[in-house]
Amino acid sequence: MTKTKLLLLLLLAAVNVTCDGSLMTAAPGSTIALSANPDAIPANGGVSVITAFVQEQPGTSPPDGTVLQCFTTLGRMEPTLGKTKDGVARLNLISDARSGTAQVTCVSGGGSITAPPASPSPGPPPQVAATSGSTQVIIGGAQALHLIVIADPSRITDSRSTHIIATAMDAVGNPMANIGAVFEVVSSPSTEFMDSEGHPLFTDNNGRVEDVLRTRRTTPGTATVKVTLLSAGNPTGQVSVPILLQ
Repeated sequence: MTKTKLLLLLLLAAVNVTCDGSLMTAAPGSTIALSANPDAIPANGGVSVITAFVQEQPGTSPPDGTVLQCFTTLGRMEPTLGKTKDGVARLNLISDARSGTAQVTCVSGGGSITAPPASPSPGPPPQVAATSGSTQVIIGGAQALHLIVIADPSRITDSRSTHIIATAMDAVGNPMANIGAVFEVVSSPSTEFMDSEGHPLFTDNNGRVEDVLRTRRTTPGTATVKVTLLSAGNPTGQVSVPILLQ
């Protein structure tokens, strides 16, 4: 074997690209099947392992290192590019503060399919893809339908503050853990404020989350607080708190 031939073989073995310099992708007619484990995760850092099974015609695995690009409509993918080993590639779907149903799509090859709209995953969307697969993952309180909001104590006196407690439940009354909630003074924001300053707080294992309402008033009045869940439909609840100052 000549030195030139040996060098050429080493270069072909060392790089994982096609002859035109692009990443190696699935051949036309291939299929991609996606599996999510688990298929339901909490919001704010929950992880589902997305496994992509790639198969060429007639039922063989593609070469190791075949590249897939994956996107999600909710949360983020890490990494966004996956490479196969024995026809299998694995990536992680990581949730953020939002709840809902994530549509995960992986694409590879040449054709006309593009990434799902409004994908928050970083990186440019693929321009072409002959092969695609998708799956869904429920994130956080996609089913959080009920919200109860109370004040404890039920009025503000000399302490000039009270705790606003929200409880999130599903359709049958089960508590929903790790659901984002935003507390907002709707009356009167010029004299009352929340400790959270509008940042999301998250429910505990009992579906409860609380914030502190404080007042700058010098005369009696009433404060109203609205709580919005960061889940499907964004359910809301509110409570009014009498302010009785001496």
